[in-house]
Amino acid sequence: MEKDRKAKQKRLLIRCGLWFLAVLIVFSIAYFIPKVSGVLKSTYVARYDNVFVSDKVDVCMVRTETVTYAERSGKPEYLMEEGVHARAPSEVMKVGRRAYTADTPGTLSYSVDGYETYFIWDNIQNITRKEVEDMDLEPRGTKKEEVTKGDPLFKIVDEKEWYMIFWLSPEDSKHYTEGAFVNVILDEELEIRARIVNIYAQGDDNMIVLKTYDYYKDMAKKRTVPAEVVAVDETGLQVKQSSIVTVDGNPGVYVKQINGDYKFVRVKILTLVDENAIVSSDTFNEMKGDLMEQVKTIKLYDEVLKNGKSMNKGGEEVEQDS
Repeated sequence: MEKDRKAKQKRLLIRCGLWFLAVLIVFSIAYFIPKVSGVLKSTYVARYDNVFVSDKVDVCMVRTETVTYAERSGKPEYLMEEGVHARAPSEVMKVGRRAYTADTPGTLSYSVDGYETYFIWDNIQNITRKEVEDMDLEPRGTKKEEVTKGDPLFKIVDEKEWYMIFWLSPEDSKHYTEGAFVNVILDEELEIRARIVNIYAQGDDNMIVLKTYDYYKDMAKKRTVPAEVVAVDETGLQVKQSSIVTVDGNPGVYVKQINGDYKFVRVKILTLVDENAIVSSDTFNEMKGDLMEQVKTIKLYDEVLKNGKSMNKGGEEVEQDS
């Protein structure tokens, strides 16, 4: 009898153990399956970030300039000061009885470097880094007590629009895009606004061409100037590029809602850096016909889906190719 009693107790303990194991398995499935699903639907929190990218270079001035040469030798008389805006026709100087005038309006300069016909817009694609590095571009003053026939007397520079060029490697120039605007700090003090009008591939370099209408006091005199070109200076919310998808022609990301669903929210991309993007926060403006419309976008601390392609237009998960 004692033996049968112990056998019954053993069978009971086994049944209880199996029941407990079954309950443990059920709870484990209930606990771990959402965790696995959460891994598949990985998210992160949108936070503010600033991206600043600049390059310290020597920029070369490309401009429209006209040099006037002495037709005879003699003693010069200078009637205008360096750097003034000369109207056309206006008398700039005399050599003996011969008067010399500005035939086109522009900034007056009494210096030349000999490359006035090389650094022009029509020749810009032929300008190379190696050639420029081999040139003596120091300006030479033209003011003298006596001039000789053939000497350069002065030049008139069109200051309405002018260009700057510099060279970077393809890797360093990836932040530059034709049509975009950059800020250029000249001589470590003056900041001007310029637009990227061309990017030319030249062997191992890219030549960046900037166009500006801003005033720079030494534009008509100097050929090369130390500069810091600010390619990117944007502050906004940082999201991963993998989050951004296009729905109905508009870029956006999927943001997790309180109920666990995901909602497509449009974004305005300010700049792309590595695997991330800086986008506007809260709202951004866009033109709708003739009207400016305000569009709501993501906010600080929004929970953003890492893989935007894992969702369809309705915010439902779709299968992804492995």
